[in-house]
Amino acid sequence: MNRVRRLSPGHWLGLAFLLMQLVSIGYARFVPERFFCWAPYDAHSRYQVTIEVDGAQLSPDAIWDRYHYRANAWEPRSVYNLFSIIRQYESTYGKDENARVTVRYSINGHPERLWIWPE
Repeated sequence: MNRVRRLSPGHWLGLAFLLMQLVSIGYARFVPERFFCWAPYDAHSRYQVTIEVDGAQLSPDAIWDRYHYRANAWEPRSVYNLFSIIRQYESTYGKDENARVTVRYSINGHPERLWIWPE
């Protein structure tokens, strides 16, 4: 006589965890930020951030205070992480400051691109 063995709650929890991981990895493959990818992000970016608030240019130290990112640096992850941080800050804390943010960036040594906030 064959008995059907039931899975314990611990097994179900383990399976649910693995399924969530697979869904997160699948999701990350289709968004630019790739926060949940397990594989290394192989696009490295050089970038330079400039910010003008009410006509005044912010210093690199002020940019660091604002975003906790350097104004001119190399990003070993997706440059879209930086865009996400800027977008989040400028649409919440900085929404009344009338800031204009410009990011010049190059991914893997390709020609320079420009990203501007507000978009």
